Amino acid sequence: MTTLLEAEGLGMQFSGQVLFRGLSFAFGPGVVALMGQNGAGKSTLLSLLAGVNPPQTGRILVARADLHAAPRRARAQLAWVPDESVAYEFMSGDEFLRMVLVLRGQRDAPALPALVEGLGLQAHLHKRFEAMSLGTRKKFMLVAGLASEARVVLMDEPTNGIDAGAKAYLMEVFRRERDRRLFLFSTHDGDAVAQSNAQVMNLDRAGAMRAA
Repeated sequence: MTTLLEAEGLGMQFSGQVLFRGLSFAFGPGVVALMGQNGAGKSTLLSLLAGVNPPQTGRILVARADLHAAPRRARAQLAWVPDESVAYEFMSGDEFLRMVLVLRGQRDAPALPALVEGLGLQAHLHKRFEAMSLGTRKKFMLVAGLASEARVVLMDEPTNGIDAGAKAYLMEVFRRERDRRLFLFSTHDGDAVAQSNAQVMNLDRAGAMRAA
């Protein structure tokens, strides 16, 4: 198996509360659903893996590149889709997508038109984020992550707020590309897990991760 994402001895605590201690795992291409109770640290773990926040101990490898020691090489293979929009309110959907491509150093994204159509965003490309619904904003976040050339795509609650048609299309993308990319997402959506045939990993409040 080609390892695309690996964590070695991750440790993190806040205000004396241990979230993770010595957490280690490795994933190759596929679809992995991170599940667990609220407060178990799913979003925190994803933010560590995405490089948004550094772990207090341990290291993270993305396609064998150390996220701390070789961040540029690691981030080139990593896409992050947060639960909430990170776009500027004054930007249009099209401007946001073009900005993401520039920041990633991509000249173009061949998958972009199909993703925009599949998630039903054609009519919203020239609309400003301040005028969009939360679901539409979320879809643009998804397109930005999926259109990248990254082999590791991390998503926090990707089906929150999107309609059934968009959700079905997203699951189709997961199934179609699972042999070459890793999709790791947090969720409480059992239907999405079933539709994507995801491997389920449960994160408990003790900071342990176990296969379901």
